[in-house]
Amino acid sequence: LYGAQGTGQLLVMSQVVLSLQLPFAIIPLLQATSNSKLMGAQFVNRPLMHLTAWFCALLIITLNVKMLWDLFSGN
Repeated sequence: LYGAQGTGQLLVMSQVVLSLQLPFAIIPLLQATSNSKLMGAQFVNRPLMHLTAWFCALLIITLNVKMLWDLFSGN
């Protein structure tokens, strides 16, 4: 599509698509590993891990929203 000169652009676009898909994998994973009925008392996330994981997920979502805002607002 872009030829040999556009491989860098295609690589960046593939990474953008992957970053936009990441929250759809992280959020169900966090919900599953935080459920003691599903994971059992031994394997459920501890409170510090739970808080840290949700913070990272929200950070990823926030950065994706900023990226989309910058893309569509022309910045």
